[in-house]
Amino acid sequence: MVMWDLAEGNKTERESVDVEDLKNKVLVNIVNDLSNYLRRLERDRLRQAMIKEKYGINSLDTLLLQLDRDLIDLMGRRQRGENVDLAIRNKEEQQKKYETSKRELEDVIRKEKSLTMSMPSFLGIIRALPLSQTGELMHRDEEIERLGIQIAMEFERAAGRQPEDVSKDNLGFDIRSKDGAGKSRYIEVKARAGIGAVALTQNEWFKAQRLSSDYYLYVVWDAGREPSPKPLVVQDPARSLIVDQKVEIVRYIVPATEIEQKAK
Repeated sequence: MVMWDLAEGNKTERESVDVEDLKNKVLVNIVNDLSNYLRRLERDRLRQAMIKEKYGINSLDTLLLQLDRDLIDLMGRRQRGENVDLAIRNKEEQQKKYETSKRELEDVIRKEKSLTMSMPSFLGIIRALPLSQTGELMHRDEEIERLGIQIAMEFERAAGRQPEDVSKDNLGFDIRSKDGAGKSRYIEVKARAGIGAVALTQNEWFKAQRLSSDYYLYVVWDAGREPSPKPLVVQDPARSLIVDQKVEIVRYIVPATEIEQKAK
């Protein structure tokens, strides 16, 4: 697995990519790293094999040697007329078990010491590109955002409501506005210097879903131009808007055409 810590670049022109050259460069580094890992693993396996040979194989050899002595003694007793056939069969069974255990342990040690490295397989390349034009249009501009909220506040006052700027509180909306009957509307303001898509954060989208028809999206296009534009008002955006795409699973993109169609 290869992981990158990416920083935003400032290049906007398209670049050609030589995939074969990239593959070869990556392959050289990976093979070197794998070779170093193989050598470390071989040293560790050799150390473990020596321990198994010292304490495992040697212990089994000692047990087998003792069984040979016991069998020789039992064979002599049988020749002298003693009935030791059962004892001999038991010792021979033990001997077979120890011999099997020794062969299996020797096979395990041999396999653990035999390490090979196969060439890594190329599956694919992920290329990280600069943000698209849509992303550039959605780039946050503090002054434009401030103007957008100011325009939305003036729009609310002109409609006879009392707006309160809560944009610094991270509530999932920017303005809480009350009418004469005390009914509140919760307004998220998105401002752009031009005309384009807007993005709602996960927090804003969840709040829009929860507050339903009391939640409003105010989109201010051409913010900063004279005369001041009126916001496009979308009530209940979570249900009335068709979200175009998700970015990083935390932003919901609303195309400009969707805003124009659903705004009142």
